[in-house]
Amino acid sequence: MRRGLLLAGLLVLGAAQAAPGAEALFARCAAGAPQVDVQGRPLAADFWRRGPVLAVFWSPPCGFCQRHNERLDRLLREMPGATVLGVAVDAEPDAVRRAVQRRGYGFPTLVDGAGDCALRPQLTPRRVVPMTCWLGESPTQPRCVPGEMSDDDLRELLRAQERASRHS
Repeated sequence: MRRGLLLAGLLVLGAAQAAPGAEALFARCAAGAPQVDVQGRPLAADFWRRGPVLAVFWSPPCGFCQRHNERLDRLLREMPGATVLGVAVDAEPDAVRRAVQRRGYGFPTLVDGAGDCALRPQLTPRRVVPMTCWLGESPTQPRCVPGEMSDDDLRELLRAQERASRHS
């Protein structure tokens, strides 16, 4: 029942919120879209253009974020075609780098920028972490889903991303 209510809510909210494409979020950023993650790993050349990106805003000391990201990382091994980006907030790059290394996240992670390069303020005024945001066109998804998500809810978002990627 809870899952059905969540998905129904996603459909309703999605009709009212069209998320910008990932690459468009960096249009005002002088440096452009990042080409490497916090660990220096290069992002694929088409990372920002390949379809919807799921961005998870998180903070290194947040226990809910850690559990959420561990679930997501585990699901990405089951669904390797997904495009996910971790965006750390309220933390210095060195602290984020250490947290990513210690926890072994396989998805690329950035530290949210400031000013025109900041992602979160472009997507939502909410400062909740974790916050999972849909970057790209999809009429069935809201822009951002606040809070820790279950395996089933994350899996459904990843499946929706896969469906949207096939149609873009």
